[in-house]
This record gives sequence, structure tokens and C-alpha cells, in this order.
Amino acid sequence: MLISVVIPIYNVEEYLHYAIESLNRQTYKNFEVILVNDGSTDGSGKLCDKYSEEYDNIKVYHKSNGGLSDARNFGVQKSSGDFITFLDPDDFLDEYALELMYTLQKKYSADAVCTKMRDVYDYEDYKKESRIKKYYTIDDADIYIYDNIKALELMYYNQTATVSACAKLVKKEFLLANPFPKGKIYEDLYMIAELLKDMSKIVITPLETYNYYQRQGSIVNSKFSKKQYDFFEAIDNNKKIISMYFDNNKSLVSAINAKEKMGVFNILSNAHQSSKEDVNIIRKIISKNFLDILKNKNISLIFKVKYCMLLFSPRIFYGTKNLLIKGRK
Repeated sequence: MLISVVIPIYNVEEYLHYAIESLNRQTYKNFEVILVNDGSTDGSGKLCDKYSEEYDNIKVYHKSNGGLSDARNFGVQKSSGDFITFLDPDDFLDEYALELMYTLQKKYSADAVCTKMRDVYDYEDYKKESRIKKYYTIDDADIYIYDNIKALELMYYNQTATVSACAKLVKKEFLLANPFPKGKIYEDLYMIAELLKDMSKIVITPLETYNYYQRQGSIVNSKFSKKQYDFFEAIDNNKKIISMYFDNNKSLVSAINAKEKMGVFNILSNAHQSSKEDVNIIRKIISKNFLDILKNKNISLIFKVKYCMLLFSPRIFYGTKNLLIKGRK
């Protein structure tokens, strides 16, 4: 089975070689790499050309800048594989990643296979022996088979699987039918319910195969801007899909409400430093479904306390948070 690895490229000349080298180390060899140079202004485009000349399985496409979603959609359209996995250009895979996902897909005839991501803060982690190779074999892994409702619920709670497009192997037909939303951030969250709505079997494993480099300047680590209201648009789109295609399943409704509250804390931390007006707007948004959050057994007591403190008084919440941070130093 041919796997297509789609990598969107924008001004990552310094980091791209880690992603490419991790692909060259893959134990599964039947894959192609689709490099989509999305209007880079540094040397990324030339580097992509160099890789395509050096490796037969690497194809490069140059296009005007359209953003991450547009580059991913373009890569899917140009791909030849029946299954797609996404790799961001500043991240890297463990060498068993593609083999693990391929093996699970073949064994269970899955529409999608979901593995886990690990955060890395230093590329020295790239040099370490694969943790999958060292600590696991495929037969020993915990494997869970779910329908789309249960899988989506787990992704909303960030339990075992996440909403991220990365660290997954997905049948191409679902990505063609449900493209990423152009011009949005939180694009993975925006389309996750749409992506899963027609699937019948999703394999989930807690094995970590994908190394997610926490780089200053990346979208998720950027300062607060009005674009971060896209998060709530993504939540609303999921609610719409749950209503239209999942008959407002109670577990999913509770889970997406929880996702909204749990996912907003990083946004609020950034907004707190620059815009009290936005903090108050966001507080008003997340005050909805208050009792549902308190009754939800899938949400920890610690989070519920933080949530209540934030709604009651952001000043007390952030003051307490800063004191705790200072106390740890």
C-alpha cells in the first residue's frame, strides 16, 4: 500500500532536514513525500528542489501562498496514495511510525489510524533511539477499535487521541470530501467532526510516533490576535456537524462543550497580557453550559476549580497562577 506523506512548506529552511531525515529512516518503504512549497520567501523552495532531485520518492510543488490548510489540500489532491499522513516541516517521525500505522490499518481495515504526539523542545531528541523500537512491539501495543462517535469523543477530551491532523493515517477519500478550511487557524479542530462523520472504524493506539517541536513563532505559540477567535468558529462548526450527522449525541455534545472550555485557556493567557476587553468577551462565551461542565465526569476537579475561578475573577485566577509559578522557582 502506497502512503502519501504531505508536508506543507513555508519558510522552514532551518528545520526541514529533520523531517526529511526522519522519513529516510522509516522502516516502511512504500511511501511518497509531497512537498508543497507555499510561497516561501527564504531558501525553502530551493531546498525542496534539492530533495526532489536527490530522492525518487519526493515530489515538490511550488504555489503562491495560501496558508497551511490550502497547502495541505493541494498536497492531498496531488498525492497518489490511498492513505495520507501529514507531517509539519519542523516536526519529525520515529522510524517505526509509518510501519505501525500501515500494519494497524491493514490488520483492522480501518478508515483511519490514530497514534500519539509527543512534545519536544530540543532537536537533540531526534538523535535518540526510537522509543517504539526500544519499549514496544506492534503486538504488545494497546490497540483500541472504535466507531466514529467514540473516537471523536476521545479526541475532544484529548484522551488517547487528539484532533490534530498529524500522527494519523487517513483514507484519502475522506480528506478529498472534507478539505481543510482555507484561511483559518485551528483548522484541525474545525474539520475533525466532518472528517469522521462517514467513517465506520477508527483504530487508536497510545503509542507516540510523532515528535511535535515546540518552536517559538509557530501558530500555536504566537501572541494573541483576533484570528484566535477562529477557535470558537471551529467549535461552532463541530456543534453543527454533531447536530446534522450525529443526531446531537449527548456524549459528543458534552465533549465538544468541554473541548471549548479546556482549549481556551492558552488563548486567554495570551489575551490577558494584551487585551482585557477580549478576556471579558471570551469569559462570556465560555460561561455557557456552566452546569454541564461541572457535572461532566470526564473533566478533572482541578480543571473545574480553575474554570470557576476564571469566570469569577480573572484577576484572582492569574494572580494565583503567578504565585504558584514563582513558588516553583
